[in-house]
Amino acid sequence: MKSFHTAVQVDSALWAVTFVSEFGFHETRIMTSADFIEMISAEAELGCYR
Repeated sequence: MKSFHTAVQVDSALWAVTFVSEFGFHETRIMTSADFIEMISAEAELGCYR
């Protein structure tokens, strides 16, 4: 099982993102929209090289 995350938009500028590790550990972070977009963009770039 790989790590994954789920995201819920709290309002127009904030996201609640829960990260779940392959071992079942989880952490929820509040992120700004800009930080969330940056994270998703970085994941997309990494995905191109797998």
